Amino acid sequence: MGISQVLPANWPWLAVGLITIYTSYLTFKFIKHRRFYNGLPTPPHSLILGNLAIMGEGMKNYPADIHPQPLFTQLGIDYKFDGIYYLDLYPFSESFIFILDPDLALQVQSQPHLFPRHQFAINFLGGIVGKKSIFSTMGKEWQQQRSWFAPAFSMGHLLTLVPGMIEEVLVFKEKLTKFAVTGDTFVMNDEAMKLAIDLIGRNVGDIKLRSQVGYSPIQDSFSSAIEWTAGVTDPWWKKLLSPVMMRWYTGRLDRELRRVIEKRYKERAGEDGVDKSILDLALRGYNKEKGKLGGEKMVRADLDGEFMQLALDNAKTFFAGGHDTTASLITYMFYYLSINPSILSRVRAEHDQVFGADLESTIKTLTANPALVNHLPFTLAVLKETLRLHPVGFTVREAVPGATITYKDRTYPMEGHMIAVLASSMHRDPALWPSLDSMPLDEYHPDRFLDSETHSSAAWQPFEKGPRNCIGQQLALLEVKVIAVLMVRWFDFEAQFRDHGLKIEGWGGRAYQELKLSAKPKDGIPMVAKLR
Repeated sequence: MGISQVLPANWPWLAVGLITIYTSYLTFKFIKHRRFYNGLPTPPHSLILGNLAIMGEGMKNYPADIHPQPLFTQLGIDYKFDGIYYLDLYPFSESFIFILDPDLALQVQSQPHLFPRHQFAINFLGGIVGKKSIFSTMGKEWQQQRSWFAPAFSMGHLLTLVPGMIEEVLVFKEKLTKFAVTGDTFVMNDEAMKLAIDLIGRNVGDIKLRSQVGYSPIQDSFSSAIEWTAGVTDPWWKKLLSPVMMRWYTGRLDRELRRVIEKRYKERAGEDGVDKSILDLALRGYNKEKGKLGGEKMVRADLDGEFMQLALDNAKTFFAGGHDTTASLITYMFYYLSINPSILSRVRAEHDQVFGADLESTIKTLTANPALVNHLPFTLAVLKETLRLHPVGFTVREAVPGATITYKDRTYPMEGHMIAVLASSMHRDPALWPSLDSMPLDEYHPDRFLDSETHSSAAWQPFEKGPRNCIGQQLALLEVKVIAVLMVRWFDFEAQFRDHGLKIEGWGGRAYQELKLSAKPKDGIPMVAKLR
């Protein structure tokens, strides 16, 4: 039986009619989308291309591998947007709303029920960190977990972790000493990443991962899972393989983490019950919530399936959230100190004054009195200025149907967009920071953070604001202060840039941030070290 005998006699006209209806629907949808932006703050916009032409022209001014923060920030400057602007990239990408004002940002950040984490972000990392992490959960479940972990991230408890940090940093120091002796060039961000992962293992679970001195299956599984996450700009074959490879490496990571956590709590079963790690304090909060505090009612992490899943997912969350920020901050701190000798001298003098001039006395004093790291105002200013110039990216949110925000008596629709609080823009906006000719906002000047009159606490947002801000921000700053105290007086570093010839003035020059899932130092900033 031929096809002409099955279909009605007028099937060609029916097909043409259906195609016409569908094409009309797509055309109507396309035009409706483009007209949405009429009267809204957006770069030059066309009915055919939206903002795609502007994006294409703007990208010509930057290296192909750069993180898009500078481009998005420059668009806000070029078109003098006040607080907010829209970027229409349909149909090739979801369109954006960029928030450029801290007060407006707080409207979004303080209402996670209206502006939850974007599904793209959940899909992007959710496959690694799991469904029971503080990253993935929402509402009451998230509030409950946050209350369990909050005591562990208080400064009082974090200072108890400093002796373990010292031990890991001394391994880092020994490794860089070997590089200095041989004169070999090394990639600072790679070495800093291994240190960051070892610090996270030590602080989160009191686990020695030893990534810096040899092969670590946990570090390898985590790094491989991260490498297989597929972003919008990745090739089709990676997007195709990504779910399978991420599941394989995440399953391996889960098995390895479960093994070391179970081993750690079995060995600890006969100890005096002193809470040491972040997971220890979270377990205490979990027991309290479940009414199991005290005596035989207390559950052990290795014997309670529900808590073990929480422990696994949140350990992966702290690895994912902490390794990038910490490693990038370490790398850029050493880089900026290496090219600003007067600032480096002041940091060294501050450390000498607080801890004494030699390594032995520094270790002894820091171990006995970890709170002294909070008496390093200029060192903290160096870290804040580093994060001001180089935040590791931005979180993307979405809006529930009908959600709006109000700014300067005008209401803005938010639905159907990726919403990004653009810290890189707020960090460089002269309207938000005190006007000081001596400290231009595109240059490195830590002194701006020594006086409340010369910086903006509201506009400084490397960790964001609001109830879902980064719970580990104090830990990250504490870790890098410990690293600085044990490193900067004994090494000189010099960048050894590869001959790519690319530089972006005001954004790190040759050390601009490249897009590798997040914003990372270009090529990891290769360096040589010299002993002092």
